Amino acid sequence: MSNSKILLLIITTSFITVILRTLPLFIKIPEKNYFINKFFEALPYSVLTLLIFPGILTSGGTTSYDLLKILFGIGVITYLSFKKYGLGIIILISLIVIFVFDSIKILLYK
Repeated sequence: MSNSKILLLIITTSFITVILRTLPLFIKIPEKNYFINKFFEALPYSVLTLLIFPGILTSGGTTSYDLLKILFGIGVITYLSFKKYGLGIIILISLIVIFVFDSIKILLYK
């Protein structure tokens, strides 16, 4: 790919990004619209899932203990999400669960 095509690609993607980020400044979203409110309420969870979930399945390990850790972590996240906890609390508790499982693994395989 030539330098001019790469430059055009960078300019195009940055232009699209700027438009999408500034669009909410100019468009008024109705506050009473149930569908839009639910969409924006679920958006952080959806984006976080799309970014992290493939890494969870590929970096967990190959032993049955690692699979148990992954499934337990997904269960904790699902439970806390259904109980309507905040995203920060869910991430904090997930990190604690991972730390506990890894500490147990270190103690068992010493």
